[in-house]
Amino acid sequence: MLIRRFPVFNRRLGLVAYGLDYPRQELQERDWEWLVTHTRLMAQGRQYLLSFSYQALDEQRPLLFDADLIPLIQASSERLPASFPVLQEWRVRRRRLAVHRARIHERWQAIAQLHVFELGEEGCSEPGDQKRLVMGICAWQDFIPLRDAGVDFFAGAFLDRPMLIHRREDEPDQHVVQEILQLICLEGFSFPKVATLLEKDTFLPGQLLGYVNSSGFEHVTPITSIARAFSYLGEEELRKFVLVYGLARQSRHLPEVCSRMAISKGRFCELLAERYLQGEGRSWAFLVGIAMERELLPAHLFGQLPATVRQAMEERRGPLFELYRLVDAYDHGHWEALKTLCLPFGMSPVALVTPYLQALQWSHSFPLT
Repeated sequence: MLIRRFPVFNRRLGLVAYGLDYPRQELQERDWEWLVTHTRLMAQGRQYLLSFSYQALDEQRPLLFDADLIPLIQASSERLPASFPVLQEWRVRRRRLAVHRARIHERWQAIAQLHVFELGEEGCSEPGDQKRLVMGICAWQDFIPLRDAGVDFFAGAFLDRPMLIHRREDEPDQHVVQEILQLICLEGFSFPKVATLLEKDTFLPGQLLGYVNSSGFEHVTPITSIARAFSYLGEEELRKFVLVYGLARQSRHLPEVCSRMAISKGRFCELLAERYLQGEGRSWAFLVGIAMERELLPAHLFGQLPATVRQAMEERRGPLFELYRLVDAYDHGHWEALKTLCLPFGMSPVALVTPYLQALQWSHSFPLT
């Protein structure tokens, strides 16, 4: 059973809920208990949007009455709301119901508190009495006109790739980050040089200690000095720290959850590389996962990277790039493509669920600010 999480934002880019996606055509009776457990885990106490089939409505699954759930239903002119007893219970309890294609029949429009549209779908820009959510937003040029048209909620890939809306490299606090990034792109970089640069920054030393003492690491006593943190982390983990906080620094104009999504993608790549890749590419998988589609690394730094990493990031080929494609397909719910992308690694798509959940958990194990 596969499952993924994506954020739902309001017009001010505040996180209001999580959407949970799974291949509905593959859902079987035995999967429902698993789905109940994992949806609540991934929702982290927030409201969450989850799709339901007509069969699930007929059988009144236990998730349907979770207080944090916003059920998403596909409207049909063949089956109207009155044919589902559970919908009447929702109305009595004043529960929120999301409907896709509610325009297909006025009775569906009347019962839906939230109308869900795909990007470009007819009616998504037209005002109405119900709240509107547009899915599949891929770029800022998609988001801005819909926001101006009064759309209330948004979801899509444009926010899981934090980019620099305004170039920030010329701001004083970016110089140190850029210098450290330049160093850590070298294999066997100089720890003393990185330590010297860290001390020039107002926030990075404290963030390093917060990172190394987080629940993502296991040590008996707290680490209280930069020198001991460097010794404990080593080259690969220190590189991850710089990438994590470099991304957070450059993405301050976006909600924190966007940075955490990018971080979990890097960790997802790393976990899979540890299991399925050989050679030097394994130790660079986190960098590829977090920086492939972002402006975190200036182009002039690519020349310092190992050949296998440059091959993935510049030429879009090689084992690391194929691993990234697999992670990206999972991250965006391209379930059919995932089956093909898993074949070269000799794995089943189901094997991705555990590392995906581990990556999400790890990305929330330390403070970013």
